[in-house]
Amino acid sequence: MAPQTKKEERVMLRQMILGLLVGIPFGYALQRGRYCMQTAFRDILLARDFTLFRAYILAVLVQMILVHVFAQMGWVTITRAPSFWLAAMLGGFIFGIGMVLAGGCASGTWYRVGEGMVGSMVALVGFVIGATLTDTHLKPVVASLRSFTLGDPRSLAELLRINPWVLIALFTLVGGLWLVRSPQSPYQRGWSWYQTGLIIGVIAALAWIASGATGRNYGLSVVQPAASIGHFIASGRTDALNWGTFMLLGIPLGAFISARAAGEFKKRVPKPQRLVQQFGGGLIMGLGGVLAGGCNIGNGLTGASVFAISSILAVIFIILGTWTAVYGMFMVDWDSVFRPREKEKKYIKAS
Repeated sequence: MAPQTKKEERVMLRQMILGLLVGIPFGYALQRGRYCMQTAFRDILLARDFTLFRAYILAVLVQMILVHVFAQMGWVTITRAPSFWLAAMLGGFIFGIGMVLAGGCASGTWYRVGEGMVGSMVALVGFVIGATLTDTHLKPVVASLRSFTLGDPRSLAELLRINPWVLIALFTLVGGLWLVRSPQSPYQRGWSWYQTGLIIGVIAALAWIASGATGRNYGLSVVQPAASIGHFIASGRTDALNWGTFMLLGIPLGAFISARAAGEFKKRVPKPQRLVQQFGGGLIMGLGGVLAGGCNIGNGLTGASVFAISSILAVIFIILGTWTAVYGMFMVDWDSVFRPREKEKKYIKAS
């Protein structure tokens, strides 16, 4: 590996500073708001609780408005992935299942590392490995599945042939009315859902500016930066590091600062079988995230805010995958399903 030139060192330093300037406050906000999208999607089905889901919707709405304003002012360039519908749906569904097994979404896993949760550290290792292996050894499979697209339209506005501000007005009106009528949860720790959603939405919007200043025209994402970290560890090549990787590394640091300040930092080690499950969940998240072109952040928070078709499909199927895993793991009594009833036992013995 050739040593970096002075120019390359300056570029790397710029990426590191701008990445950490977003990642640290993002991690702080995630921890204070207990913001995990696996929990948000799970609680809808398991507890009929929409508290964290409201924070998610508010964050998307805030980012949606701000990013389009920034684009109008020429501060950012909005980019979207191609509308690869099959990969987005399949990858999103796989990712949703992985979230439940890992006990947290992509961002939730990273911020919980900063709280001292060993299980999340293990899930994070699995996530990085899964994303890296999929991004390398399964590249032909990913490319094949991504070849199924809707053609030229990449955004919902382009597909419907309407001005994006029409969609912004519509979603803001409908989403805003729902949020205004939503109560504050009496059981929520840390920040309220509206504080969390507002602050994360602002950070997510500012991420477009910080990232764009390094030549990367996109906002927050986790999967590709995680794969880049894996490539760096495997090869030692510093060109694998970028704004996204430093932003990602800032998340557990910001969460650690928040957890220490709130007296919530504590080393917690789950049982060995749970660690194995979380590692497997991390692997699955890495696979699904790369296939879908993003995770709950890159697709669910960032891509959805600019109406990217692939991101909208991915987040729908992330939710469906989450619900499928939650139903199978927590809502079905598998013993009763596979255990013969008493009458059936007697019949079997009699015969």
